Amino acid sequence: MNGIYTIGKELKDHFYLIFRLSLYETKSLYSMQYLGWFWEIMTPLLQIGVYWVVFGFGIRGGHPVDGIPFVFWLVSGLIAWFFIGSTIPSGSRSIYGRVALVSKMHFPLSTIPAYVILAQFYRHLAMIALTIVLGMAFGYFPGWHTLELLYIVPAGVIFLYAVSLLLSALSTMIRDVQNMVTSAIRMLMYLTPIMWIPPDHSLFKTLLMINPLVYLIEGYRSALIGTGYLLDHVWYGLYFWTVTSVLLVVGAAVHLRFRRYFIDYV
Repeated sequence: MNGIYTIGKELKDHFYLIFRLSLYETKSLYSMQYLGWFWEIMTPLLQIGVYWVVFGFGIRGGHPVDGIPFVFWLVSGLIAWFFIGSTIPSGSRSIYGRVALVSKMHFPLSTIPAYVILAQFYRHLAMIALTIVLGMAFGYFPGWHTLELLYIVPAGVIFLYAVSLLLSALSTMIRDVQNMVTSAIRMLMYLTPIMWIPPDHSLFKTLLMINPLVYLIEGYRSALIGTGYLLDHVWYGLYFWTVTSVLLVVGAAVHLRFRRYFIDYV
């Protein structure tokens, strides 16, 4: 617990720095391109279009999901996955890619995964806004359920920081971790019910819920569509926070224990 307190204090004391570095990270990514930040929105929209054609028309034949238009159901889960799928790989290699530079400066390494996640978060907010507009086009207007975003979005950020803090430390010391993360993300995209509906089989659903990402995906759908998933699965929320807490404790301990040696691995 002392590790979590130390990491939390470092993030709090350097919040303004994290914010400025996240803006710099976002600007530098597209600094030499004419369309710039436009690609932050256009790239996921193109992916959504492909998934909609393949899964919505090719596999499902255009049928809705429990009365919900498939494209809206798909997008409400995909926006969460785009945030997860881009943040975990970039967060896992965040320290390794910057430790040589940071070693010459005076701020804690724990801030690096934080500002990398925040840089991804700006696009995520734009995608949430576009999804709400899409829902309104189909007659799904914001309501009380939309307030669940105030819970599920911070929950996702905390989970991703816990994962990134642990993986960034491990991948700095063990280079194979980066390849493992890349492979795992590719598999999890299809093992998580983002573009498909899990069969009504109690054992399969139970095994599926071992994956905490399911809670985040369905939590976003609950907030954007109003499925009531979060309120109906409070016990699953307790499991999610237990996993997140364990990852945060272990990640903080590993990070604080080995960060003085990170520069030796570069």
